Amino acid sequence: TNNKQKPRQQTNQQDNKALTMADNYDAPVRDPVAEKILWSSISRNGTILVEAGDDPFEGAVSQTAHGILSKKATPGWEYFTLKNGDGWFGNKSTKQGRVPRLKGVKFHVYENNGNSGWEESTGDEESIVWVFACVFNPEASSWPANHQKYMLSDVQSFLEKIVGLTDMPRSCDPEWRTGETLSCQASFAPILLQRMQEVTYLGTMARLSTEVDNATELMQSNITAIMEREEKLQNMQEKSSQLEEMATVFKKKSSGVRRRMMMQNAKHGVILGTAITAGVAIVVVPPLIAIL
Repeated sequence: TNNKQKPRQQTNQQDNKALTMADNYDAPVRDPVAEKILWSSISRNGTILVEAGDDPFEGAVSQTAHGILSKKATPGWEYFTLKNGDGWFGNKSTKQGRVPRLKGVKFHVYENNGNSGWEESTGDEESIVWVFACVFNPEASSWPANHQKYMLSDVQSFLEKIVGLTDMPRSCDPEWRTGETLSCQASFAPILLQRMQEVTYLGTMARLSTEVDNATELMQSNITAIMEREEKLQNMQEKSSQLEEMATVFKKKSSGVRRRMMMQNAKHGVILGTAITAGVAIVVVPPLIAIL
C-alpha cells in the first residue's frame, strides 16, 4: 500500500462496509439541517478504522467522503467541495429540503520511520499515514451570522482534537496498528460522534459566551467613556462658571475704572476751564483804576 494514501483501493466489500455509516452503536437523533459535521473517519494507510455520522442528503455525504478520501496525501490540509449539490433530499415529490454544497477536510499524521517528511513511501509495512477526515455542512443552521471567517478553523480544530485523543491508542493498540476495516468502530465511534456533536452545540454555546463577554466588555468601555465624558463636561462647566465670574468681576472693575476716569476728566476740565476763563478775563477786561 502506498504510504501517502490510497484510500479507496480496498475491495468493494470493504468500501461498502466502511461508508454505510455502520450501525453497531446507538446514535442519538440528529438534525441534519443543524449539524455542522455530518461524517468523520480515521484511516490507516487507506483502511478506515472508525467512522461516525449519517447521510441524510440522498448520498451527498458519502460522495463528499469519497471525494476527500481519494485526494492525494500532502504535508498539509486537503479540501474537497461537492460539485453536484443543490439537489433535493427526503420526499422528492414535496422537495423536503435542498442538498447543501457539502465540503470535506482531511489532515495527515506521518510515522516516517526514516522517511523524510511526506515523500513517497518505499512500501515498508512499518510506515504509516494516519488520515483524519470529515464532511461538514457550511450551510448548517447552527452556524452563527458571519460564520465564514471562523467556520473552517472550527472544523480543523475538531480534527486536531481527534488527533490528540487517538495519540495513545495509535501508538500501542494492536487494533489501531494492524486492525482491519472498522476494527475500532465499537470502541471509538461513540467518542467520535460525541465530539462531532460538540462542534455543533458546545461550539455554539462557547461562541455565544464569547459574544456575551465581548458585548459586556463593550458596554463597560462605553460606560467608562460616558463617565469620562461627564467628568470632562463637569470640568468644562466649572471652568465656564469661573470664566463667567471673572467676566463679571472684570465688568465691575472696568465700570469703576471708567467712572474714575470720567471723574478725573471732569476735574481736569473744570480746572482747565477755570484757568482759561481767568486768563481771558485778565487780558480782555482792563483794570478800572488805570482808566480812571
